[in-house]
Amino acid sequence: MASRPLFWVWNDVLTLKEIKKINKFIMSNHEGVEPDSMKAKTKDMIIKKNTSTYIIAYDKIKKLISHLVSKCYAVNNHHFGYKLWPYDTYNCHYNVYKSSEKGHYDWHTDCNGDSYSDIKLTLLINLSEKSFEGGDFYLQETNETLVPDFKNLGSMILFQSPIRHMVTPVVQGERKNLALFLTGPNFV
Repeated sequence: MASRPLFWVWNDVLTLKEIKKINKFIMSNHEGVEPDSMKAKTKDMIIKKNTSTYIIAYDKIKKLISHLVSKCYAVNNHHFGYKLWPYDTYNCHYNVYKSSEKGHYDWHTDCNGDSYSDIKLTLLINLSEKSFEGGDFYLQETNETLVPDFKNLGSMILFQSPIRHMVTPVVQGERKNLALFLTGPNFV
């Protein structure tokens, strides 16, 4: 039996014009900023990410990104094989990593604490308008794997949510991404 791929990357799924339109839309229509109390923490209660995270309902932004979400469901059906529920009423996380704040996100996994579902796949869409330094994306199943293609503007990555991942500090410029979490029935 073949194993599931660790991740799937698409390049050039959005033009700069589309990226700017999405960014402007999010900043004008978000529900609010994720409070520190909701951010991922270490066992010692130290916050793992240094970002500004804006929450936006998928229903609001659906018309701009649903074609990208559809690509993920197709890849899941052919390569990951998870049972996924439709992505319709969920929130998306718009993460802004600023070099002035050394924006980063330490090692973590994506989970939701729901007793009826689990996050199976994470979709990240690179919405940066300019190149940036640092802000490298790593996955770690056994060894650390750098995913350099995800730094390309207008790219996106889909990966298995239970796999540890992180973003190194941004040292120049600004890194922006939209995170969506694809859920399905509990793993267990």
